[in-house]
Amino acid sequence: MLSASFISTLLLAIASFQAVSASPTVQARKEAYPEVVPGLGLPSLESLGLTSAQLYEMPRPEPAGISIESAQFDSRCGPSDGAYTNVNGVIACYNYLRNLGTTRCGVVGRGIPVTEFCRSGDAHATGQSLTENDESSFCSDVAIGLLWVIDHCTRPDQSTAGFSAPNGNGNFFVGGTNIGW
Repeated sequence: MLSASFISTLLLAIASFQAVSASPTVQARKEAYPEVVPGLGLPSLESLGLTSAQLYEMPRPEPAGISIESAQFDSRCGPSDGAYTNVNGVIACYNYLRNLGTTRCGVVGRGIPVTEFCRSGDAHATGQSLTENDESSFCSDVAIGLLWVIDHCTRPDQSTAGFSAPNGNGNFFVGGTNIGW
């Protein structure tokens, strides 16, 4: 028969081992999945019932066609090596924006700094107006513009950078680039 002190010592040792062994796992997961940070005024991940890890673990998006009526912007990749970032951060932002559905993602009129919709690691999704007016689209349509960047601008080393108009709105453009560019 085992004594009560032996059992309590054994349970304490097991609990300590679990606490110590969980710590590196949490740290490794945090490094594998940088925090996804919504842009100013956009819903939090918590309010959507999402985590950064979930946004990174979602399946890679399927290529999509983009419907741009009277676009004032030609989609493009790059423009320089410094603009490129890991595609997984851009995909996490795509997944976040897609999950916002009909929430409006807006940008202010020309001449105003770029609007950041999402940031993850060293990647971010941004928008900028091509008109003198404030512009907006459903965030899910902004995500489709970002998907063009993922589909057309990802290099073999899994870095990406580029710009495209949101689905159905050629009055502003969305970019997926390195935050330092």
